[in-house]
Amino acid sequence: MKQLNLFEWAETRPSNVINAVPALIRKAALETVYQIPRPNGEGKVIQIGKAAA
Repeated sequence: MKQLNLFEWAETRPSNVINAVPALIRKAALETVYQIPRPNGEGKVIQIGKAAA
């Protein structure tokens, strides 16, 4: 199995995907640690905006 080169992966992705990845990883980690149940059924697609720094 080849290790993923993060820089090669990032070259092929639009910037909005790369900006969302840390938030998705953090969300998955919190759901695992606190055992938050995942919703059943269809989810809603929402617009993700930039947060103020």
